[in-house]
Amino acid sequence: MTQSTQKTDWIPLDDAARLEGLGYFTFQKRLKRRRIVLMNHDGDSRRKLVPLAALSGKAQEQWLREQVSLALNPLSPQATLPEHRPNSTGGQAIVPVPESSLGTLAQPLLPFAHPTAAQAALIGIPKRFQFFVDKWLVFMAEVQNGNWKRTEGYVVNGCAIRTRQDYIRAMAPQYKTSETDFYRKQRALKEILKDPAIPEGKKWAAWAQTLIPKPRPGRSATSFFVQPENLWQFGKLREFYLTQAQLSVRAAHRLLLDEIDARQRAHGLGHIYDRPTESQCRVALSKIAAPVITLAREGEKAYADRHAPFISRQPPNHSADIVGTDQKYLDILCRDHAWNVGRIWTVNFVDVASERWLGGSFGPVLSGDLVMEAAAMMLERCLPGAVQMDLGKEFTGDRFLGGTFTISGERYYAEAVGLWERLGVSVIKAIGRNPKTKPIEGWHRSLRRFEQAWPTWTGPNTKVRPERLKKIERQVELFKQHKAPAPLVPTIEQVIKGFLWWCENRWNARTRGRGRYRQGMTPDECWNVKRPEDGHRRLTASQIDYYTADRRYIKVSRGGQINLTFHGQTIEYVASELFWEQGRDEKVEVLISRRDLSQVKVLYPIPGGTGECVAMRKELSSWEQESRQTVNLRMRCTATIKRALKHGLKTVDAATYLLAEAPGMPTAELVAEAQQSKLIDARQAFGAPEAGAVSVPRADRLRTSGDVARQMLELAEEQG
Repeated sequence: MTQSTQKTDWIPLDDAARLEGLGYFTFQKRLKRRRIVLMNHDGDSRRKLVPLAALSGKAQEQWLREQVSLALNPLSPQATLPEHRPNSTGGQAIVPVPESSLGTLAQPLLPFAHPTAAQAALIGIPKRFQFFVDKWLVFMAEVQNGNWKRTEGYVVNGCAIRTRQDYIRAMAPQYKTSETDFYRKQRALKEILKDPAIPEGKKWAAWAQTLIPKPRPGRSATSFFVQPENLWQFGKLREFYLTQAQLSVRAAHRLLLDEIDARQRAHGLGHIYDRPTESQCRVALSKIAAPVITLAREGEKAYADRHAPFISRQPPNHSADIVGTDQKYLDILCRDHAWNVGRIWTVNFVDVASERWLGGSFGPVLSGDLVMEAAAMMLERCLPGAVQMDLGKEFTGDRFLGGTFTISGERYYAEAVGLWERLGVSVIKAIGRNPKTKPIEGWHRSLRRFEQAWPTWTGPNTKVRPERLKKIERQVELFKQHKAPAPLVPTIEQVIKGFLWWCENRWNARTRGRGRYRQGMTPDECWNVKRPEDGHRRLTASQIDYYTADRRYIKVSRGGQINLTFHGQTIEYVASELFWEQGRDEKVEVLISRRDLSQVKVLYPIPGGTGECVAMRKELSSWEQESRQTVNLRMRCTATIKRALKHGLKTVDAATYLLAEAPGMPTAELVAEAQQSKLIDARQAFGAPEAGAVSVPRADRLRTSGDVARQMLELAEEQG
């Protein structure tokens, strides 16, 4: 690399970071993510060079202006001026030049006099105002130094440049200002230049201070507390608010007013104090940094948990080293088979190193059973080295069908903590109220892309889109009354199926990350790249069922069967080995799998030890799948149909609606049970499924309950 190449095409990394307005290491990390190769400086190998093309357009322009200013110091005369061609009358004709060619004129845009003066003028200017002040410094310097003459004879922004006023009129829109504003600031500059009390080298810096935007006049919080006579009030307000008593803004405002009244009584009429409003105090206190508020009001421990500088999230070296888990309320309004609408809970496991989704479970309420089901699904893929999870004391949430529930943290996590202890997996306690230390919270934010794709997306809470939610609920109620067509509300099964598809096919396989965790890879690719040399630890299916099993102690019922209740519904299991255990007072231990409800393992006492057997579920229904979630939903659907039959069906489409919402249900058994219980009489009928159907005329109704049963079976066969 030649020396000339270094000067023109490469610049030092520290200078580039300054031009970009970033810190040295921040800018270096940004270049690393963009995969830009840095070169060593010829004179000092410790210094790095960055290509000029890697800088933003604004930074390149600033660098060019600095280089030209250094080269043309002191200011040289114009190298070339625009050509004035004589016209037919003997005068001078102005040659229009497009605006895009202004950058190729003889002398480029300059700041005023010397670049060091520009830097000195910006000293003490807040960073958020430096761009605004620098714009006015450049504009005013061009006019004051005579640089505007390089455009004399050209047409700029549709204005022919003959005088300085023409240049100001043409360039004012480009600098997003007006001529009046320019002349107002020029008068202020002339007064400073004529002021003998200001040193010659600080006149431009003094004028730059006048360019800082001032607070708007009025009784706002900003203008009130910055007034010299009110500065002490904000100090007192801050003192009252930042105490371990954790006073509210209203209480701190009341104490401040008491202090003002006390001083007013002491001074009498010698000085009248201003009194701030509660709103002004609230706005002023909101500008205090969050770490300061936490440290002062809640103590050092809360500060260390949330804002301490040592808190960081370094990615693990290998996948499955640390797995994070947490619950979430899905922001999607869905319905069950009885058209009850609500939202469901989900518990998920995500690998920290690769951000890969490993498993999850769903339910109407949050429970320890959901955690164990999700853990069983995760253990099918790997046995992690550590699990990061919350260990709170109490949690309150919303139920699917309305109302709230409260679950104790000890009961919620006790079973899961015992599982990890049996498997030799360490538990990492997440820092309370600090989502930055929980990588799974970032995955929950990414999950919003999936939620917003559904037509019944609710937002983070039900207050975000209240009009939309009320409209959907009103449509559901009208549909249940047969006064409107069915609204577009997904079922629970559809939401769960879509969630599983999105996690496996969209997130794990296609979403690429740009951070330090995945470094441009998808979760599946990162999972395989960070795989340990000896592979991931795994458990067999029998081991997963054994460690995650739901253990219950019950008595054997008549016929040697085990009756287990899930969500209010009972499933019966039978085994020939348990026939001799019926009627005994001694209980047997039942191990229920978290993944499959088709069979359970029973441990029963025998002389000299313990025997075991496998009890199979009694085939009372034609279940389509064997998953635990599907079994629970099917049982709820069966109970819904029974309740509907019990209450009586008074419209043509009521029974057909139930059949359509519950495919594969034991229709013949329900009809027989309804006939025996006399829940269906000759006045009830079943017709074609139409929204908003009315009652069937008396002459067209079926006459007997047998006709009703045959009609119901025919409809079931047609739908099958």
